[in-house]
Amino acid sequence: MAKPNKIIVDEQTGQAFEALPEHWPDVLAAWISAAYSLVVMGYLAYVVFDTWSGQYKLWPAVLTNELNKTISETVFKLIVYTAAGGGMGAAVNNIRGFVSWHAERRAFGWRFIWKYLSLPPLGATLAVLVYGILQGGMAVFNGGNVGGTGTAITSLSAWVTGTLAGYGCHKVFIWLDDKVNTLFKVEGRTTTKVPELAGKTSEEAEKALEEAKLKAGQITKEPTTDPAQVGKVITQEPDAGTEIACDSKVNFSIGEPSDQAAPKIEPAKPNGAEDPAAVGAGAGTVNPDEQP
Repeated sequence: MAKPNKIIVDEQTGQAFEALPEHWPDVLAAWISAAYSLVVMGYLAYVVFDTWSGQYKLWPAVLTNELNKTISETVFKLIVYTAAGGGMGAAVNNIRGFVSWHAERRAFGWRFIWKYLSLPPLGATLAVLVYGILQGGMAVFNGGNVGGTGTAITSLSAWVTGTLAGYGCHKVFIWLDDKVNTLFKVEGRTTTKVPELAGKTSEEAEKALEEAKLKAGQITKEPTTDPAQVGKVITQEPDAGTEIACDSKVNFSIGEPSDQAAPKIEPAKPNGAEDPAAVGAGAGTVNPDEQP
């Protein structure tokens, strides 16, 4: 009897995966991912030192000349440090995943190679976005408030920020989603007042609720002896005028004829009138011996 596959939860994302036994495509993909990540780390480290020295051997002269016309050299270096840090952070995360999933658990899947290949450039892009937001948005790119003057500490700060952003790409996505929702929040109607439904038919009540951005909830029948209330709304919950969230449900009851007949009411007797039955039984007579 084969042993069931083990369910493993990723420490970073919290997503559960079924640990399948590795086959040769999985092992090959794992080593390709690790080798690629090491090459990326080495190349980006060289980019950082090349930019730090100001030699720009890795950059075409045409590109550097055009960049110097649009942004200052200080801002250009900060962007390079941040992007390189983001790519290196993502590559470090790849190595961590290789050790955890292949070396320790023997559960690396070949399909994860696409994630490992895309993370370094994705981390570099996210790092620049994050650094730009932290330093005042677009001011970073137009030479304004860049949070420093290009000193070694500022450059190191940009590189560290980018590295952390690249290492935690999945959390950066969540953080950016929150920033986007806050910055581009569409102000809309979130609450509404419950309309008055009493006296309306079921169709009229549902239409009134729809116009108020509400929905009809539970519709019940309520007996009534008033013919005018038959087929009309008698009660509702919540009450009319209550402020509630849009798309909430409103319950109401529709009147229906009562099955019980209305109780028979005897006409009131005139004051001083005697019950004939009581008179016949002598209930109203007085014993002459008891008279004063």
